[in-house]
Amino acid sequence: MKIVLHRLLPFFLFLAFLFPLLFVDKGEIVLFVNQLRTPFLDMFFIKSSALGNAWTVALVVFLVLRFKLKWLAVFLLAFAIQVVVVLLLKKGIYAGELRPYLYFKELGIMDAIQFVEGVKIRYVNSFPSGHTATIFFLVSFFALLSRNQTASWVLMILGLIVGFSRIYLVQHFFADVFFGMLFGTLSSVIAYLVVRSYPKKWHAKQIKIDVQHLQQSTQNVLKQLFND
Repeated sequence: MKIVLHRLLPFFLFLAFLFPLLFVDKGEIVLFVNQLRTPFLDMFFIKSSALGNAWTVALVVFLVLRFKLKWLAVFLLAFAIQVVVVLLLKKGIYAGELRPYLYFKELGIMDAIQFVEGVKIRYVNSFPSGHTATIFFLVSFFALLSRNQTASWVLMILGLIVGFSRIYLVQHFFADVFFGMLFGTLSSVIAYLVVRSYPKKWHAKQIKIDVQHLQQSTQNVLKQLFND
């Protein structure tokens, strides 16, 4: 557990730092962020938000295959935990939870919100943010893998950018993003601790990969991710 705390220290510090914002009216944070809009930020956060979708997970699988099977096991287990938790909450316990669009519409203050052109607005199933949970599962996984706290800070900031983009694009409230951060990070922590607690001989093995083919596949995925 000490290893986890050391490698993911930036994640836990920011979760603690952001925790008080959960007590601010959820509409106020969205309205504040919405005032920051510029054409450059619109494009930047549209692209950033894409990092939290399934294409990114597909890309990362190619990268993880280059490491020992222990890390592949951690990755797959963490991904499974994150998906189950998000679907259980989003489609089950909190199914139908209003997203910002319908929330502000019911309050009769739609004129106060500016929507980003070209972004498809979702109406329900707001909690938690799936994009945020996905990116934080990924960045926390690589933070554990890197064993470098500087890398952990960079990865955590990348995750924050994606999470912030979900508020900027008026798709989620702060609470949705915060718990997406929490669930994504915890999924990697739990998976890492479980795999480490049950060592197997095959954990030390590695899959032989055609590096040239891997690079080509990575380029193709990136093109589809950012050029759609």
